[in-house]
Formats: sequence, structure tokens, C-alpha cells
Amino acid sequence: MLTGAVANRYARALVAYAQEHGAVDEIGAQLSKIHALLGASKELSHFLASPVVTSEDKLRALANVLGEPLRPDMTRFLTLLLERGRGSYVALVAERYQELADEMNGRVRVEIETAQPLAEADLEELVRRLTEACGKTVIPKVIENPALIAGVRIHMGHRVLDATTANALRQFRDRLLARAVRKEGIR
Repeated sequence: MLTGAVANRYARALVAYAQEHGAVDEIGAQLSKIHALLGASKELSHFLASPVVTSEDKLRALANVLGEPLRPDMTRFLTLLLERGRGSYVALVAERYQELADEMNGRVRVEIETAQPLAEADLEELVRRLTEACGKTVIPKVIENPALIAGVRIHMGHRVLDATTANALRQFRDRLLARAVRKEGIR
């Protein structure tokens, strides 16, 4: 079975459980911390995926690294994943869970790339406009990327709005090259 389909199935089940028990945000918060840990440590990811290590040892190690006790429902859920040999899916399930929870709560996560740091007022204005445009609460993640030269690139789901100088220069270059090719083809 495809990795995405498996992660989606587990994430949907966990969201349904969390919604039924009024714990969507609490479970999401703990899953986000786990996801961040897995993203920061390849060793932890490999440890959770290891068929040699017992589920109990994996859970104990995860709770120790997390620095807080796992919620009882999270413990049961992770035990289920780990006992079924799905330790390598934990990060994917966490990502999909967050997407589903955001969708359910009318939120959208937006990645904003800028060449220089954004002033707080500019960020607030940008978030306000994005919120108006999409009709959902925007949760921004700002990333500085000096290669953009100036401007902003916004990633919202599968959509990208690129209003950067680097993109404008790239488009200008492409237009010049296209004209040069057309001229050469006429002779």
C-alpha cells in the first residue's frame, strides 16, 4: 500500500477520535512536537522504524525526548502504529493530521518567503489580506531567503504566489531568450 494512503488512513482515524473526544488541538499539539523532533533527528526516526526495538522501548524513548508524558490516547495510538510496524509513518501521520485538523477548523498554513525580515506591521497586513482572500484563518510561517533579492513568495497549499525580484528577472530572461530564438528561426 502507498505510504500516503496509509498515513492518511491513520490520520483520519485519529482526527475522528480527537473530534469525538474534543481533543483535536491537544492531540495536534503533541503530534506537532513529535513531528518536530522527528524532523530534527534522523536517528529518532530510524529508532522508531527499527524492527529490533520493542514498542514499549520506543514509546519510553519518545516520551523522554519529548520531555513530557504522552497523553494516554496518544500512547494507545502510537502503540498501535508501532506494533503494526508503522513507526516510519509517525511523521507522515502527524503532517496529515495537522492538515485535516486545520481544514476542519477553517485554518490554512502559509509559508511566506522574504529576502529580508518582514516588519511586524507588514506581516500583519499580509496575513489580513490572505485571510480575506481565502476566507480562512491564516497561520504564517516566515522564512528568510536572500536569494529572492526582494519581494515575497507565498506558498499556500499547492498554490504559489511569486512576487520576487528573482522571479521577475527569470521571466525577463526567458522572454529575451524566446525572442532571440524566434529571430534566429526567421533567418
